[in-house]
Amino acid sequence: MKKLNDHREVAGNSRTLASFWREHFYGGEKKELNHELKDKKPSTARDMKWVMKQIWLPRFGARMLDGLGTAEIRKYLDSSNLNRNTAAKYRTYLSSVFSSAIRLGHGLTYNPARFVKLSAEGPEKPYVMPSAEQVVAILDGLKAPCHKMAWQLAVWLGSRSGELRGLRWESIVWEHNAILIRESVWEGKSTLPKTKKGYRKVVLTDEQMQVLRDYKEKNFPNAQPNAWVLPGKRCRPIDLGWLMSKYIKPLVRKLEIPELHWHALRHLNNSLMLNEGVDVKTRMDRLGHTEDRVNMIYSHPGDKAQKAASKAIWQKLETAESKRKQQPAVP
Repeated sequence: MKKLNDHREVAGNSRTLASFWREHFYGGEKKELNHELKDKKPSTARDMKWVMKQIWLPRFGARMLDGLGTAEIRKYLDSSNLNRNTAAKYRTYLSSVFSSAIRLGHGLTYNPARFVKLSAEGPEKPYVMPSAEQVVAILDGLKAPCHKMAWQLAVWLGSRSGELRGLRWESIVWEHNAILIRESVWEGKSTLPKTKKGYRKVVLTDEQMQVLRDYKEKNFPNAQPNAWVLPGKRCRPIDLGWLMSKYIKPLVRKLEIPELHWHALRHLNNSLMLNEGVDVKTRMDRLGHTEDRVNMIYSHPGDKAQKAASKAIWQKLETAESKRKQQPAVP
């Protein structure tokens, strides 16, 4: 470790971490994104800004870039009592800053954050997600058609929230019972899905497609192909954070669910398929782990398995709804 920390080569004039961040990433009088941060996805840029402001700059902002060592960074992460995934994210963001400094010639040729070895992961905490019966109860409690459809699509597709917001009517391939995930909307900006593998197709059942068709015909019969499936205010897609806090969280508290957020439905989607015996490849394809972004859309050898996966989710929710209707009404 000492050899790694001592490996310093002068490659220009060194800067403090804070001044380099302000000049090349974010800051200055206008408090705007600079060139190094503009190249990143909006969600990554926002997250990186927060981590640098709250974690790295208060601790190391006044330090010279060539004065920070791997052991020092690791000691700080270890003392922060972070889970391994969070620590890995913090390390990655700091490493990105050092990589830029090396590329731009700011006084060092060695990235100390890159070689930080993280502590071993502790026992995995159980992930809290709703049951199928609770999902049906929440759906029953939502009244607005757009709110109900957002909830149903989140459960059916297992998509990330940005991908749900990015759905347009042209994304629906009615003749193939399929929805194409090819756009993500985050903080008003439209991008490709989070990863290249996120560009994918999800095949639904005839029943699910009929629900979607009825939703369109009753609420948006004249919608243009590029219109949002889940429209919100000012020609933007619906704000899912607002929907969760204003309408879904009150239902969650009433049902005494410990916690709930949109990503929990992604886990639920995978769990339902796993419990119903859907093979791992189909589950990975649906959740965005396919290799080929183009052939996947126009070839259909996996559609039968995908439709079976959708059928498993649909039947599980239908069973839960039937049980709910048989229960006496709660005053």
